[in-house]
Amino acid sequence: MRNKIISYTPFYRDRQSKGIEYAARHAAELGFDGVEYFNHVPSGMLPLAKEERAVLDRYGLQVACYSVSLQLFGADPMTLMEQVKQEIEAAALLGSKLFHHTLFPPYSMSAVSNPYDEVLLSIVDLAEQITRECARQGLRCLYEPQGVYFNGVRGLSRMLEEIRGRGAQIGVCGDLGNSFFVDENPTDVVSAFAHDILHVHVKDYRVTDRKEGDGRAYTSLSGKWIYESPLGEGSVDLSHCLRILREAGYDGAISLEFDGDDAELLRALSFLGAMA
Repeated sequence: MRNKIISYTPFYRDRQSKGIEYAARHAAELGFDGVEYFNHVPSGMLPLAKEERAVLDRYGLQVACYSVSLQLFGADPMTLMEQVKQEIEAAALLGSKLFHHTLFPPYSMSAVSNPYDEVLLSIVDLAEQITRECARQGLRCLYEPQGVYFNGVRGLSRMLEEIRGRGAQIGVCGDLGNSFFVDENPTDVVSAFAHDILHVHVKDYRVTDRKEGDGRAYTSLSGKWIYESPLGEGSVDLSHCLRILREAGYDGAISLEFDGDDAELLRALSFLGAMA
């Protein structure tokens, strides 16, 4: 059985700009098996969840994951937890079994100066509370390699070990690309967490030693240039990453974190379909 291919970035764009009816119809017409929600907290999603699930059901689309953008470092615990509980409840009403959120997303060390241990200790209590609230609602909480602190094998491992040491049940969202920002190969990161990965974000980046033109670019910690790329045309060995996951028994969704026009999305779907 092939992995389901889910609309992540395209669904977010469509829903934000044209509403849920168009977003669901467009995802179904393109051939996606389901969708992934992405919201900034607070999103006001809870009052809309039942209505939006009915629309998705009408088009035969399941919610594979509910993702939110959070800032745990320096957050007020009571305010944040009140907001997050509503997001988790919305995710459950939408039928998602997975709740994915960020931890501390800065991608440049020039933007932050706090030691890793200080940031970890600051967020871990909140992360544990969110994880346990997910469990109460029947969801599994996921974290992905992201930013400069909780990225790559070591950065994410320490955080997972801390939470699991408290007896909380968590998983990993296997993002195939973010580790380039800390100069680690995505293949190595997928290998390290293969048995913990319950959801996958698929994207591609082209990594170079020199700046190329005036297009949008990011830089890694070592100064490499990172450019967004169509699937299969960048530096991520997507085939190898997905093979590692299959060999580990992964049967979850492949969520497309890439946007474009319909022709580009259909090419991406075809590319993924050949490997899913």
